[in-house]
Amino acid sequence: MSSVFQTQGKCIDAYNTCSSVLLQLGETIPDAVAPGIAKTMVEDTLKMYEEVDDIDWLERNIEDNALRTTLQFYSSIADSSYLCKPVTMAVYFTCKAVQLSLRKGICDHTTMSLLQFTRVMNMATDDNAVMC
Repeated sequence: MSSVFQTQGKCIDAYNTCSSVLLQLGETIPDAVAPGIAKTMVEDTLKMYEEVDDIDWLERNIEDNALRTTLQFYSSIADSSYLCKPVTMAVYFTCKAVQLSLRKGICDHTTMSLLQFTRVMNMATDDNAVMC
């Protein structure tokens, strides 16, 4: 449903839908994310990535449907927030998705989360980045 809103240019509706689903799944949705928090989340995510055993991680699949749905909606809300919220919100949700996958394993939504994380990293290394 959120992707339908996004294709219609209704990014706020997409964001609100994802937020509602994530809240129902027990996740916390902040009203705002300070630049320092976003920067720390990127650093923590990179540290988690460096510590993961690639072979073990790639062999662990997320079987729990609730976790798969959570990862899917973190990825969707990251896209929505990139378009209608401060960049720090997109950073926060992207890092949450990648961290979930690094802790629990991979699924069909992991690839998109990692691609989004590369976008976050490009923003973080940009001289004009909002979060640095």
